[in-house]
Amino acid sequence: MRKRIQVNQLRVGMFVEDVELGGHSTASQFNPFLVSSATEIRRITASHVMSVVIDIAKGVDVDRAVPSLAQDHQAGFNGRLLTVFSASEISQARRAIGEIGPHLQQVLADARIRSSFANDSAGSAVERIMATTFENAGALIAVAKLKEKDEVTFLHSLAVSALMVTFGRSLGHCEDDVRLLGLGGLVHDLGKVLLPETILTKTGKLSAEEMELVRGHPERGYKMVAAAGEVPAQVLDVCRYHHEKIDGSGYPGRLLGRKIPYVARLAAICDVYEALTTIRPYKRAFSQAEAIKMMMNSPGHFDGKLLSAFVSKMVISGTLH
Repeated sequence: MRKRIQVNQLRVGMFVEDVELGGHSTASQFNPFLVSSATEIRRITASHVMSVVIDIAKGVDVDRAVPSLAQDHQAGFNGRLLTVFSASEISQARRAIGEIGPHLQQVLADARIRSSFANDSAGSAVERIMATTFENAGALIAVAKLKEKDEVTFLHSLAVSALMVTFGRSLGHCEDDVRLLGLGGLVHDLGKVLLPETILTKTGKLSAEEMELVRGHPERGYKMVAAAGEVPAQVLDVCRYHHEKIDGSGYPGRLLGRKIPYVARLAAICDVYEALTTIRPYKRAFSQAEAIKMMMNSPGHFDGKLLSAFVSKMVISGTLH
């Protein structure tokens, strides 16, 4: 459905089909586009465009309320989703997240309240993630990128798990190994639930004391999961070592090169990619191209061969958008 609106009604996430110049004519060589940033709105506002025609089937509709930064991000995000995935794929992904939610929330609640690991609930969540990623990996990972303040840990854990499952399969790993990767991704940040909320939601630079607390989360998560007993070593390695760097400058052990377990080197890539491309109430998401450029230009951080494989098998292949 098309709708003509005034330029001052433009919002991020709208799909512009046509423009009216000088109050009477349309542009003769106009290419429809999705409004993806406030910069584009300012450019249009500063031009001779008097009104625009939007297609609300391809983007967001007019919202009479003045949106916040987070709402602008959400509107643009939802609009972009519809340009990449079908409504059915998005619906399936959201339904899967709804089904995974109770299991993962139980894992987080047990960690936060009892300092314990809900192994069975984590296993159920991973099984659902594995089933969904067989046919709808891209949409599941994409939908999980829009995080409200109280969903950051929940959806980040889910998205990293889905990334590790999908990446593991693309590398040819068997389903048993893929399940361990998914479980490791699901619980990699479990130690963070014990951090003060003020640190988790702080938008400014952390103090030295706060940073020290944050750097302790891999060890705390590792001990919590290990205490459950009979947790595979690969899952514990992801918890403990996903912040290690190839050049030995990571934490907690400052491990160098191949001394970092393979699963942790794989997890580091998925964790950072997800964090860079995610949308949060206080920050924009980096585009896929920006995120990959930043990661490729971070010598000493990642396993080079694994990062190249991630780019070719997950990005260039079109699995991720």
